[in-house]
Amino acid sequence: MCSNGRLMSNLWLFKQLVQGIRDGEWLDVDESLPEARSGWGEEILVPWFERHPTLVAELQDVGRPEQHRHPALPPTSELLWELYSLGRLVDILIAPHQPVDDDPTLNSWITKQPWWTGPLPSASAWAAFCRAVGATPRAEATYHPFFHEIVAVVPADDPAQPPELVHEHWPGAMIGAMLLTRAGVTVRAGSRWMDPVVAMRSCLYWAWWRRNRLVRDLSHGWGANSQWRTEFRRDYVVGDELHYNVDYAGSHGRRSLRAQDLPAATRRELLRFRHSLLTDVGDDHWPYYESFVERRPRARDSVLPS
Repeated sequence: MCSNGRLMSNLWLFKQLVQGIRDGEWLDVDESLPEARSGWGEEILVPWFERHPTLVAELQDVGRPEQHRHPALPPTSELLWELYSLGRLVDILIAPHQPVDDDPTLNSWITKQPWWTGPLPSASAWAAFCRAVGATPRAEATYHPFFHEIVAVVPADDPAQPPELVHEHWPGAMIGAMLLTRAGVTVRAGSRWMDPVVAMRSCLYWAWWRRNRLVRDLSHGWGANSQWRTEFRRDYVVGDELHYNVDYAGSHGRRSLRAQDLPAATRRELLRFRHSLLTDVGDDHWPYYESFVERRPRARDSVLPS
């Protein structure tokens, strides 16, 4: 048992896996094989999870719906640090499904290189990982920011047209009731709802790496060890409610002075969509301590702030 009362966890091993792939420790396949040329995936992930069978059970426990009521704030935030390494792995696994933008301003401001400098996985690696951890693909018929990450926007002829799904780049996934990652999608939307350039290119918060846009999370700018003490954002589907960033809900939730400088509607927008929609507010705000609960809307309901 840890000093804070938590049972000893193996979730920190995801950090070991990420670093091992980056440094080539797990990539011992014959480079002449087709799967080696097309990227790593199932041949790395399946044996690794077989060596660490307790990880799946631990993830499923975190994904139980009632876990949304148990905040993991300091001094018990080790869980969120451990889950953050899982989040980095997910960012890497969905990368092959993203368009590539070579704009150097998207790179690390420290190294001037992409945040991930290791080998890319195969396009099939994301599905193999979901099977290995028992993650459930989330296929939503109607666009909603809880379930969908905007990759591209097609302007609609009607300025008042709400966002509608056009294409899915990668499927989202849930661990039980906890959101593992949102589906990457192209949407068609009217100009009253989204500016295509802003919605596609503005800073994506709570993201470590994307190949197609600027990102920010609280690990950026820290040293090799300190960056891993970053908290994973936990969102849950509980009945008909969508719970955003549950570890900062209620009276224990911390608030950021920089986020408070923004209007309440803009703070809510950054929390729900994780980026700007009509006016780009920039990449130096602090929405990380905001939280929100909403009823899951019916198909005819608006998904944007009023």
